[in-house]
This record gives sequence, C-alpha cells and structure tokens, in this order.
Amino acid sequence: MNTCFEEYKNKHKGKRVFLIGNGPSLNKTNLDLIKNEYSIAMNRISLIYEQTEWRPSYYLFCSSNCDHPTWGRAWTKSILNAVNDDKTTPFIWSKYQRTIDPKNKINKIKWFHNVSEKKPDTEGNIDPICFSENVIERIDKTGTTMNVALQLANHMGFSEIIVIGADLGWKADTGKTNSDPNHFCKDYSADIPAYKLKKINNQMRNIHKLARSKISDTIKMYNATVETKLDIYPLIEYEKLLLENKYTKREMEELELKAYWFKLNSV
Repeated sequence: MNTCFEEYKNKHKGKRVFLIGNGPSLNKTNLDLIKNEYSIAMNRISLIYEQTEWRPSYYLFCSSNCDHPTWGRAWTKSILNAVNDDKTTPFIWSKYQRTIDPKNKINKIKWFHNVSEKKPDTEGNIDPICFSENVIERIDKTGTTMNVALQLANHMGFSEIIVIGADLGWKADTGKTNSDPNHFCKDYSADIPAYKLKKINNQMRNIHKLARSKISDTIKMYNATVETKLDIYPLIEYEKLLLENKYTKREMEELELKAYWFKLNSV
C-alpha cells in the first residue's frame, strides 16, 4: 500500500496544476509565472533553480539514474537539492531510499512502495493497466516519471492539468558530459542510443494518450509547452494563459471544446 498518498486524495479538488517535464523548452519558459500555482516536478529539476524563484509544490523521483555508475552521484545531489527545499513536498520510490537517505534522517520525504513497471513493447505501445486509478493501491512508472505525475495529479483531484516542458522529439544521446540534447541542462545525463529513438518517442506519446483516456473528461488537460511535438492535448499559450493579456471567455470555451474532442479521440 502507498499510504503516503492517502491524505492527498482530492486534496486540490477544483484547482489547476502544472506538470513540469524537463525538456529543453524549459529554458524558454518563465517559471516565475507559476510561483503561486500548484505544480509537480521531477528528477533533476533542481538544476534550473538558479534561474528562477519558482519551486514546485510537489517533487517526484522514481528513477534508477541515482544508482548509475557514471552520473549517479550527481543525480543524487540534485535530488537532495529538490527534496530539501522548504516549499516542496517530495514523493520518492522507497526502492532508492538506501541511496538517497540511507540513515532515514529526512523526515519530510513521503516514501511510496507499491510501484508497477510493466515495460512497453518493442514499438513503444503501452498496456492499458499502466495507468493506476487508485495510487494508494499501486502506482505505475512504465519508463517515465511523468506517468507517475499524471496519476498523482488525477488522485489529488485537480480539475485542470497543464503540461509544460514536454517537448518530445527525442534525439540520440551519447551520455557524455555536456552533450544531453533532450533536457533543459546539457549536463543532465541520459544515454539514449539512436536505435531506441522510435520506441522512446512512441512510448512517451502513448503514456500521455493513455492518461487522457483514463482521466475523467470533466478534467481539462492542456499542453502549454513552448516548443512541442506532443499532440495528445490541445495547445495553450503559456504566457497568454498567465500574463495580464489572458484568454477571453470565448477563447477558453473553444479550448474546452478542443479538450473534450481530444479526450474522445484518446479512447
């Protein structure tokens, strides 16, 4: 059982949340605009903290990268930087407790235990069971922490989910220092061989498609990523949404109709 999630069931009912992917577009995204919004971030997001006053409401980690022989130590340092921020509640898979908090001294960490991780097939197709509608019973990873974030946002009862930093269009990465083309920081570190690209791009898209099909159509879902190939949710302009020059009532009604149409086409 993932008892750490119990108190968060429908905690933010009727509110909106931003899910922060770590794509290169984050460098063109003014995160200070969501300082007063609910947000869920993940993995090495703390590498961007020097550029912004924004901090996520919630932080997620469930990746084996913290145990990687080359960059595991650097990952662990950035994880701890995110965990130790006063404004953030961290949720971390207990599988990595021995690496991240071996002496169990960080009381604020919410450890979750029951994680399923059914792998995509060779083409990147996702089994429908890979999105849990009861995260207290189990939560599913399936290759990306963003999948966990989508399930958690659904569990928390948010009525509007807006994705940013979800660029897609993954490129081959040698894993060498300062060469990462798929994240906002060149030293983020991830080894993506060229032969896996088609599978990874399909997998990432299909995770969002599955989430859209599972999450209620009363919950609006949008993609506000500045530069993106993700086509599962209707696009919404990030700064127009948040600055004074906001969307008109009619424009929002049209976006809501688009969101409903996207939902129908995800099933």
